[in-house]
Amino acid sequence: MKSLAAFLLALCVATQPALAEDKVEEAREPVRVMVLGVYHFANPGADLNNAKVDDVLTPQRQKELAALAETLKTFKPTVVAVEASAKPLYADVGFSGFKPEDLTTERNETVQIGYRVAHVADIDRVYAIDEQPSEGEPDYFPYDRVHQQAKETGDAERLEKMSDYGSLIAAFEEQQKSQSVPELLKFWNSGEFPDVFYWDIMTIGEGEKQTGAELAAYWFMRNAKIFNKLVQVTEPGDRVILVYGSGHGAWLREIVERTPGYVLEPAMPYLHKATDALSE
Repeated sequence: MKSLAAFLLALCVATQPALAEDKVEEAREPVRVMVLGVYHFANPGADLNNAKVDDVLTPQRQKELAALAETLKTFKPTVVAVEASAKPLYADVGFSGFKPEDLTTERNETVQIGYRVAHVADIDRVYAIDEQPSEGEPDYFPYDRVHQQAKETGDAERLEKMSDYGSLIAAFEEQQKSQSVPELLKFWNSGEFPDVFYWDIMTIGEGEKQTGAELAAYWFMRNAKIFNKLVQVTEPGDRVILVYGSGHGAWLREIVERTPGYVLEPAMPYLHKATDALSE
């Protein structure tokens, strides 16, 4: 009996540190992340589907972007992360030289939204966390290989259909005629723009040559590495606005939601508030 009592006492003592650690983990504030999916303001034409975009330097668009930034400021962000590249520790060197006058000349959404929000919210932690392959690393979007195999296997027409978002792009271009930037961003953050492409393309392949599955896996890898960089630059209690191309949105939101210690902050309520502010 004495041996049993001693064993139970030792077990109890041994579990105390683990229980204490669990309580510390529970007490830590999560990192709240708003994934703001955007269209490319200075469209480089690098996507499969490219929209014609209004000039965001016009007085009206600048007014809309200012209203958006003031609304995003109410989230009380402590970090802004953007789709740009930097070496560890991933501080965005572009922001270090940012001046408000740059908003009159630079069309890129990194500047127009990311840097603008950081400036009005008085944030100095702006990180460039994009992931691009280095020499010897795989292409994260090997579409040409998929297209070549689709032609060889008679799947070219099917691939073309799953890759064509022409009607949605046309609808967006039409919306630009009457909608503000916050309203337009609703289109890219509400789920209307489908993310099924990366699931559909996995059906392209034959035998051990599975180019569609490889593309989907590499695209997930890119987004997983982007998120890992975000993890490296954040700490409990941070509130992050992640400004990224909308094609990354679905995976980044999924990763945030499934990672312990990270909580997804919906972007749509802020876009609604910005739209309402412009209509007053």
